[in-house]
Amino acid sequence: MKFADINCQRREAEPGLSAACPSCAAPVIAKCGDHRVWHWAHRGVRICDQWWEPETEWHRAWKNEFPADWQETVQFAQNGEKHVADVKTQSGMVIEFQHSFLKAEERAAREKFYLKMVWVVDGRRRKRDSAQLSKCIHPRVHGQLPYILQVAYFPEECALLRDWNSSSVPVYFDLGNGDGTPVLWRRDPISRSGRVYLSPVSRESFLRAHRQGLDVEDKFSEGVGVIVEWLQRAAQ
Repeated sequence: MKFADINCQRREAEPGLSAACPSCAAPVIAKCGDHRVWHWAHRGVRICDQWWEPETEWHRAWKNEFPADWQETVQFAQNGEKHVADVKTQSGMVIEFQHSFLKAEERAAREKFYLKMVWVVDGRRRKRDSAQLSKCIHPRVHGQLPYILQVAYFPEECALLRDWNSSSVPVYFDLGNGDGTPVLWRRDPISRSGRVYLSPVSRESFLRAHRQGLDVEDKFSEGVGVIVEWLQRAAQ
């Protein structure tokens, strides 16, 4: 975790500090080594949130794009279940950053718990992911702004799409800046005629929309639907 409580104040890990977990109030200690991002950890093997996973530099860099008080917010369900969201914006949107492989059951559980959320997935964790995704994208770019869409069929050989095919919320694949590739590819959560619809989205526009609390995700999906209908009519 990035933040812990010291005298009722959120603090980042520094060498020699001790603090309390903001979720369960148990003691945590600062881990400030040379090989991992500095973080807080429970003493022993205690984990108060089963959805917790070690953070990478990629993960921490994304979180740092948002105000500190939006990061690592504890969310409660009516039955008392609680989890720590990576980021929760002022508009109530939860943004979860995912580097490691995630089982479909846990992904579905998180989406059910948070409801209003999006995923940002590290599309460079496996060397082959970026190339596989590029191969299954339809070569035509539809330039009807603001939605520039490409149609991806769902081949089994594309691990990213296979891993995230059942997600019920928008998924942004972070493929970096290489070779003119858009920073993010947005996977629309609605499958139409068995196809996956991907849209290139700049990192800057994603951050601006969610920092400002704009209601972009539903509108984006509506725009995808409009263009899909236009494409279907044009093909007839």
